[in-house]
Amino acid sequence: MWCARSQCPTLTASSAALLLVVLFTQAAMAADRIAVTAERPDLATLIKQIAQTQLENRTRTKAYSVTRDYKVFGTDANRPRTEVVAKVNFFPPNVKSYDIDQSTGGMGEKVIRHILDHEVDATRDPRSIMVNEQNYSFDLLGDDVLNGQPCYLLKITPKHERKDLLKATLWVDKVSYQIVRLEGDPAKSPSFWVKDVHLVLEFAEVAGMWLQTETHAMARLRFGGEYKITSHDVDYDVVRSLAVNTSSVAPHSRNQSAMVAASMR
Repeated sequence: MWCARSQCPTLTASSAALLLVVLFTQAAMAADRIAVTAERPDLATLIKQIAQTQLENRTRTKAYSVTRDYKVFGTDANRPRTEVVAKVNFFPPNVKSYDIDQSTGGMGEKVIRHILDHEVDATRDPRSIMVNEQNYSFDLLGDDVLNGQPCYLLKITPKHERKDLLKATLWVDKVSYQIVRLEGDPAKSPSFWVKDVHLVLEFAEVAGMWLQTETHAMARLRFGGEYKITSHDVDYDVVRSLAVNTSSVAPHSRNQSAMVAASMR
């Protein structure tokens, strides 16, 4: 293209400057990608960190008592069919007990008692439901942000077809390697009467301990319709020692991660 001699140097300089800007931007983006990759641990290291963090959580767990509010919903999503307030006591290293403080009764209370029975049982042998390479295969899906926290997003697949293991998505805090959310379905249906069940478990720090603080579950029965169950921890009492009569804790046969599904029978 023809141009005046006085204009061509200006155009050429502008083009060169633009090219430098583009190259610099691309280099910066590439550097950012490399930095992100460098910060993210490889999958094997990430799995070990997650498992180690769970073990460390157990060493920090103190005796505590928690008041928990349960609601069971049927066809009316706004009005619970049953509401139960339970008090759960934990005594390290692996003893739990509970009492029902308030209840509207009915089938819903029976369901909640089953849930709490499974929680007591899971506490007896926590390694059987730990998120580790003995129980699960892992896939790193990428990154996410949950409640303002940067997280690793992983898919976990049970290595054993057991009712107490979950096919799930896992949110893991990038800094602490704590599991902050787990969402999925039991690896095996716990009962002929249960068509499917979907669980969302939320975790948070309480008095220096990392605990499951909320549960949301949806279960579909073959002949009983659909039920939604929620639980929220509403009050904690953390003490140096908590009197628990271990001889009065009856043995149970199921684990917490199958809690809702196994209860709908």
